[in-house]
Amino acid sequence: MEIELIVIQAKNVANFKEAPVDKLTASVPLLLSHDVDPKDLEATFKPEVIKIFRSFLDAMHQLAGEFPTVGIRIYYCCKGDAVPVAVTTKADALAANLGTSFKNVEFSTLGAQQLYERSGAQKRLVKELPTVGSPMSGTNSYVTLCRLKNYVDFISDAKGELISRIFDANVRAYQGGVEVNKEIAKSVKEPSAGVDFWWLNNGVTIVADKATFMSNRLVIENPLIVNGLQTSYELYNNGKSIVDTDERMVLVRVIVENDQIKRDEIIRATNRQTGLKHSSFRATEPVHKEIEDYFLTQGYFYDRRRNHYKREGKPADKIIGIDRLAQAVLAVLLQEPHTARARPTTAIRDDADYKRIFSGDKAQHPLPLYGVATKLLSAVDEYFKSLAGTTAQIHRNNLRFHTLMVLGWALNGGTTLPALKMPHLDTSKATTDQLKAVTNWVIAEFESAGPADKTAKEAAFTNRLKANWKESVTKVS
Repeated sequence: MEIELIVIQAKNVANFKEAPVDKLTASVPLLLSHDVDPKDLEATFKPEVIKIFRSFLDAMHQLAGEFPTVGIRIYYCCKGDAVPVAVTTKADALAANLGTSFKNVEFSTLGAQQLYERSGAQKRLVKELPTVGSPMSGTNSYVTLCRLKNYVDFISDAKGELISRIFDANVRAYQGGVEVNKEIAKSVKEPSAGVDFWWLNNGVTIVADKATFMSNRLVIENPLIVNGLQTSYELYNNGKSIVDTDERMVLVRVIVENDQIKRDEIIRATNRQTGLKHSSFRATEPVHKEIEDYFLTQGYFYDRRRNHYKREGKPADKIIGIDRLAQAVLAVLLQEPHTARARPTTAIRDDADYKRIFSGDKAQHPLPLYGVATKLLSAVDEYFKSLAGTTAQIHRNNLRFHTLMVLGWALNGGTTLPALKMPHLDTSKATTDQLKAVTNWVIAEFESAGPADKTAKEAAFTNRLKANWKESVTKVS
């Protein structure tokens, strides 16, 4: 038997400080003292706090004969990263003090990254999939057939709603009424006599933490559908047309694999035939999920799985995909607008180049960097739209990313703009006047260099801009 008390001190501040630990040191031992009358605590603590601590002490007393394991866990949470030595020292002292009365005491500090990781941790999901006969099995893998209705139940929760987390590892979102989905839907609703569903469909591939077969069913822990999302959605959307007596089946492959690198290999292999962009295969990497979550706090929608937010009806000017974000970072941070204009997919395909943009290391590429790059690109895009009737198309087609790079210099006050400085750029200064000054200067340089598509796609023009730019040429009075 276990009795556990969890104490959380949460502060919406950027750094860990000593004061919250001091308050815990003064409060927790007092609240846990058997010798203090609860009435004497009322002047200092809220009734709810007193009640929780007293319930913990009462439970210990009442269950003493059961010899329970008693534990206290204290968490100090904020948005910081590094924990000062003084904070750690005081936290250890509090834990040691409580440890004289309680055997199991832990004091943990949780910063922004740890809080984010814990918030993203999924609860354990175990689903059962009835099969038709015994599946073929190999090393950590099963191949089986199951009835359509049983599969729909498998991807649905107790309320009959689709379990969206099952599709988190898929490289693309549901594509809606595209032709292939219409054909799948038709084959579900209008079965052909003597033709089984799985004859007409490639089926579904699932990766899982664990899987076992017993009593004519696969028991699967934390299933993730990495191929077959369109099929799954159409089966679910048309599930009402599948009657209990429908004997048609779908082919399901289940692979038990916990190594993320191997999972990515499976995802790439099972989706290779669909002609996806290279960026789509990056969509399941943790860095892109983190960027997606961060963008939601900034009013933007990171479309790491193509068309996901478009189908949800989000504003088009607030949606940005992996390729587009890579172009923005290439222009502002890496100062390669010519690459962003001419060969953006190269930067996604090659691992070394890709890591220059999306390293996943927040010390190298903090998340706000991507937010700033997106806001500046949005400002440039909006300004270039306003030029449609007054500026030559060759300028509008070629100079967007060069303008974006120079805009970064103008806001920074210099061409040296490291990744850690980018998050501190004041994007509110990307006014119409500032954009006009930057764009006009870039156009003038383009005209002098020889206005052609080839010019914008070569490093020589970028180098020309670096050599000729000084703060005064794009300064707004």
